[in-house]
Amino acid sequence: MKRLRVSILRLAGLFAKEQRDQEFANEIDSHLQMHIEDNLRPGMTYEQARRDAILKLGGVEPTKEAYRDRGTILFLENFLRDARFAIRQLRKNLGFTCTAILMLALGMCASVAIFAFVDAALIKPLPYRNTKRLVGVFESVPLFPKFSNLSYLDYLDWKKLNKVFGSMDAYQHTGFMLSTSTGAQPARGARVTDGFFRTLGVSPVLGRDFQAGEDLPAAPRAVLLSYATWQNRYGGKPDVLGQAVILDGSPNIIIGVLPPEFHFAPAEPAEFWTALHAASSPSRVIY
Repeated sequence: MKRLRVSILRLAGLFAKEQRDQEFANEIDSHLQMHIEDNLRPGMTYEQARRDAILKLGGVEPTKEAYRDRGTILFLENFLRDARFAIRQLRKNLGFTCTAILMLALGMCASVAIFAFVDAALIKPLPYRNTKRLVGVFESVPLFPKFSNLSYLDYLDWKKLNKVFGSMDAYQHTGFMLSTSTGAQPARGARVTDGFFRTLGVSPVLGRDFQAGEDLPAAPRAVLLSYATWQNRYGGKPDVLGQAVILDGSPNIIIGVLPPEFHFAPAEPAEFWTALHAASSPSRVIY
């Protein structure tokens, strides 16, 4: 309890410092004067009496310094003093201050962005089923020896000849022109083959996934919404299923809503996920 009381008193000593120092200075002067008067009675001169009183007291300034150290938290007091000095200096040089704050803000934003990417890509497990069995496959051509888009017809040939992987599906990051009551506006999206989400092991939170054959050229146009799009554009209403959305001038029937935790970085931030109908559009393949 005594230690707690001392700690509270020291913390309180950080405030009203000038008043506290003045009170202690008055107390020191009072004690010093009493010692001087005691020394004057035996016949000392005033100078001798004062000198002897100061020696008995241990010096005025050292005594004050020792009192200050016991009456406050020294490192916090020094920190506050340095902070006040730094603020005064920054106020004198507003141009430097603004530049420093801007650089710090940019540095922190860059650090947060890098950490978020590393956390999502390297630390957190991918939100898919059997992630260790998922691989990405790219075509190699002389112009792009490492990563090259695969044509839809080549994808069909690869899928037909596949005897190794459990499933093979393709995706294409794209953009749409969304027709709304206020006019056309761009919207980000992706085209995928009918088994894309089943390969990833992702199930809609509302409605259904693409059925087999819905990526054929003659199949009806269907679309799945990202969870954010469902919330932002449709207010999270469940009656969104069956509604038509006009993408690139063609009506697409909304059949489902993807879960909020679903992310697919190569196609982000896709709002609308349609079936891949184009017979010659470039695409990328996942197994």
